[in-house]
Amino acid sequence: MARRWLSVFESDLPRLCADLENLVRLESPSGEALLVSGLAQWVCDRLQERGVAAELRHCSPAGDALLAAVAPREGGTLLLGHLDTVWPRGTLASMPWSLDGGRATGPGVFDMKAGVAMGMAVLAAMARETRPSPVSLLLVPDEETGSDHSRGLLLSVARGHRQVLVLEPSQDGAAKVARKGAGVFTVRFHGRAAHAGLEPEKGASALAEMARFVVFVEGRCEPGTGTTLVPTLARAGSADNVVPERSEVTVDARAWTRDEAERATEAIRGYRCVDPGVTVQVEGGFDRPPLQPTPAAERLYERARRLSAELGFELGAARVGGGSDGNFTAAAGIPTLDGLGAVGGGAHARGEHVLISELPRRTALVAALCTRE
Repeated sequence: MARRWLSVFESDLPRLCADLENLVRLESPSGEALLVSGLAQWVCDRLQERGVAAELRHCSPAGDALLAAVAPREGGTLLLGHLDTVWPRGTLASMPWSLDGGRATGPGVFDMKAGVAMGMAVLAAMARETRPSPVSLLLVPDEETGSDHSRGLLLSVARGHRQVLVLEPSQDGAAKVARKGAGVFTVRFHGRAAHAGLEPEKGASALAEMARFVVFVEGRCEPGTGTTLVPTLARAGSADNVVPERSEVTVDARAWTRDEAERATEAIRGYRCVDPGVTVQVEGGFDRPPLQPTPAAERLYERARRLSAELGFELGAARVGGGSDGNFTAAAGIPTLDGLGAVGGGAHARGEHVLISELPRRTALVAALCTRE
């Protein structure tokens, strides 16, 4: 079965590459709703031309999502991805599309427009089948910024499927079988201003309290469990001769398990100021639950590993710190396998690239996983 799909996508590689080029040339930065929606419309039009039922779903104000399906029915496979990239409008001028020596480069090519092209290819090929397997494709407009505006649509669509295959890029060719839960805490301190030279004792330094908090929060990391609490941004004070009345620090928080995420949350929210003249306010928290392995997800990975062997490569299993929309579907109890997209590297960096030679068999693996044993 897998080998048959490989021949399909080897033949389809020129169109797959043409789609990838168009996807990269259509810039779609997060937060630019018109550009993201324009890309969604382009994908919708191409799929409809190829016999696939496709429509746009509004996710205001982030832009439109793309939802497409072949032989839709309860219990099919959902292919999941996103349309937005981290690259601002105009990046294409300094980082143009290029296909040279079997490497495709350009803004968003690896994360994750190659995955979008793969999803399009799977649906178009499935639509040509006499008895196609039920498969859907959902591309959201705001994954890079947290999927706040598409999350309801994502979960409602995913719950109608037996499994989710996430077309995010691979980790050096490996599937992503676990992802950390992630979130950002914003911690604000409110003290009392005073002249730093004349009467500093009358002040209550929000900056000094923030410094104590940073030491406190770093001590709440658990290297053995992989939980990280990293202060990333800070600001304080109003003038160089004034005891700081206000300060603020953000903390990037990540954990492999829900229990660890809850422990870290309790630690941050439970902080008590040492200086009685300073108060603390905590906002935010974990907004992506961990993608934790389950028996059903492990069986899905084992099937993918067997199919990849038929295709002539070994599919590794990676645990990664970054999150994706697969975190949400896994937390909803749907067997989810992530990182099935392109082989390459440089996500979110100017060295972003995709290895074209790997696209046919990666796409064949996804198509084979959509077909019931």
